Amino acid sequence: MFLRILLVLILVSSCFVDAGASKYFISFSDKNNTPYSVSTPSDFLSAKAISRRITQNIPVLQNDLPVDPAYILAVQNTGAVVLNRSKWYNGIIIDCDSATLQAVTALPFVNSSTAVNRIGRSSGKIDKFKTNSVPYNSSGSLARTQSFDYGGSFNQIHLMNGEYLHDAGFKGEGMTIAILDAGFYSVDQLSPFDSIRAGGQILGTWDFVANDASVYEDNSHGMSVLSCIAGNVPGQLIGTAPHSDFWLLRSEDAPTENIIEEYNWVSAAEFADSAGADLISSSLGYSTFDDSTMSHTYADMNGNTCPASIGADIAASKGILVLVSAGNLGNSAWHYISAPSDADSVLSVGSVDSAGYKSGFSSWGPSSDGNVKPNVAAKGSQTTIANTDGSIGQGSGTSFSCPVLAGSAACLWQAHPGKTNMEVLHAIEQSANYFNTPGDSLGYGIPNFIVADLLLGGTILDLSSEDNLLSVFPNPFSQDFEISFYSSTNQTIHLSLIDEIGQEVGASDVEINGGKISNISFPSLSGVHAGIYFVRVISKSKSYLRKIVKI
Repeated sequence: MFLRILLVLILVSSCFVDAGASKYFISFSDKNNTPYSVSTPSDFLSAKAISRRITQNIPVLQNDLPVDPAYILAVQNTGAVVLNRSKWYNGIIIDCDSATLQAVTALPFVNSSTAVNRIGRSSGKIDKFKTNSVPYNSSGSLARTQSFDYGGSFNQIHLMNGEYLHDAGFKGEGMTIAILDAGFYSVDQLSPFDSIRAGGQILGTWDFVANDASVYEDNSHGMSVLSCIAGNVPGQLIGTAPHSDFWLLRSEDAPTENIIEEYNWVSAAEFADSAGADLISSSLGYSTFDDSTMSHTYADMNGNTCPASIGADIAASKGILVLVSAGNLGNSAWHYISAPSDADSVLSVGSVDSAGYKSGFSSWGPSSDGNVKPNVAAKGSQTTIANTDGSIGQGSGTSFSCPVLAGSAACLWQAHPGKTNMEVLHAIEQSANYFNTPGDSLGYGIPNFIVADLLLGGTILDLSSEDNLLSVFPNPFSQDFEISFYSSTNQTIHLSLIDEIGQEVGASDVEINGGKISNISFPSLSGVHAGIYFVRVISKSKSYLRKIVKI
């Protein structure tokens, strides 16, 4: 029932428009005469969307109701072409000339009209999707676990200890991830995606730019993004949630940069909600536009101003875990995060390199109202991705750190299905290596999914043995490092750094609290030369040893 109604809601007529025409968001005054009711949500929400609300005790509200179809028909009867609709904003995007716009705004139920694009296209647009892809490097960090032969992609999951989720049996089964992007070039043909095609894991597609279901001939950015989560090329690339299901949604018109793309983003997020997505992963960001009069300022990055940011927070209020790239403007004049990563209830994801240090391009926080942004970070420098010819290469950008983290977040939530989206979000933040000292570069830092799992109740490790509960990061390190250690009781541990010949080059006794993860900065590292070392922790019950490299 839901899918039939959803297609009726989305499939609207479209046509080629004269060059003098323009696009507008039309805001309606009410939903008073809508044929839909909050008491019959199955008319407009999928069973999975309703289940998500029930599990998280989220009521169906008026903003869940579709836009009144009678209002849409009346607008169409003026001659305007309806492109998209937004139930959360209670309005529609139309394409029309100025005379038709006057007829539309004269309708009694129309509140306002807002121009959402410039006429024509900019020839000087910077390609925000440039990834500087390089060939696959088989000499990188390689690893096979009991679950997968990750090859060169191991480092990007291991930085977060995400492989422990896979080894515990959580690889994304039953989780639905909506990818909002600029296109998914040849995902229907390329070999890195043959597993998700064979498994029926692509639930559907929709193009909110062209108003059709075809997304496989468009920009390749979303394809590379998807490969970070869903790719399956043993020995080269394994995504962070390869057994998840996916909705592939195009909201970005890559050749242009207009604020209509933010409204498209909201429409796509609404689709994801109605279709039952558990997570949204979006490697898109908006700050300046081809028409500079529509551009945002840093003051707008307060989580409550930009259209996509407001929509992202509404998506989160529906129980979806929303992850958004922080942006690649860290070295630019803009410098800061972009919308919708400024939204209060989303995980804004910055980028680090293979050793856990901030990527220079990764955008800075905080949000203009002072919230920690980016919230967390994952590997976005030389991330292992799929190329347009199906080969495996490497690319850089927060476009890749976001889906890398999103996949592990899906596996974590799979392990704890009774938790809410915000409980999962906060556990990811609290597990990160800089949680106690967040900053404007990486926020709370790199999540540790062993720790996040423990914070949610613990399913992937045996707490009684304390095995695997010592983590060292970053590794390799160049200046300093921290350890993360779990103890079931209050105690004093002896922490030491040992060189290759067994001599202690640094040591400290540290008091830690039981029943929680302690993040400890290792003291006195000045004068430690490059080389191989071992971190040793001696607790009251046993001793732990981890190898670490100084570069």
